[in-house]
Amino acid sequence: MTDDVRLPMPTHRRQRWWRRRGPSVMVLLALLAVMVLGAVALWDDVAEVLPIVGKDQQGEDPWRDAVGIEKVGDFHLAHIPDCAAAPIVRIELWDEDSEAYWAVSGPPTPMASFVVGALPPGWTEVTPFREPPRESILRLVVVRSVKGVAGTRYRSEDLRTGLVTTGIPPTRFEVDDFQTGRFCNGEFGGSDDEETTTTTAAG
Repeated sequence: MTDDVRLPMPTHRRQRWWRRRGPSVMVLLALLAVMVLGAVALWDDVAEVLPIVGKDQQGEDPWRDAVGIEKVGDFHLAHIPDCAAAPIVRIELWDEDSEAYWAVSGPPTPMASFVVGALPPGWTEVTPFREPPRESILRLVVVRSVKGVAGTRYRSEDLRTGLVTTGIPPTRFEVDDFQTGRFCNGEFGGSDDEETTTTTAAG
């Protein structure tokens, strides 16, 4: 007579947690929740930086610092003075009702100047550029990662070659005077004279 030989029962190895359907779905949902919360927080930050502005022609503008525009051929070259310099995360060109003619966004990028309507390298075009009507009032909005918003109102017909124009009615500056701290410190006042090609000393 022979003894019964009992073979070991096969054991089922438990699957890793990431291979099981239940835990994997829960982890995915948790990641999605974190992403949604992050997006909401980012939108709140942008909303604080870019407040609602007036809808009428004389409405209040959101910027704290001035930006100037120079005519270079057929292009509008925006200048940011040294005192307003900070990494930029968004640029928009609005009409007087805050509707965008053009909008781009990107990672925080230092810029002393940029061409209105041209996409900066590495950035994303949010609203493709469309040509504004002639004689329209334009509002250039520059959102910075710090220091809030910079910008200006201007009309294309007010721009001049070799001069930086800002505001309505337009005030014009020599490029170097606007770009450097002399403009920021008020050492040079601008001119609204149509024939003026140099700035005048303040005071």
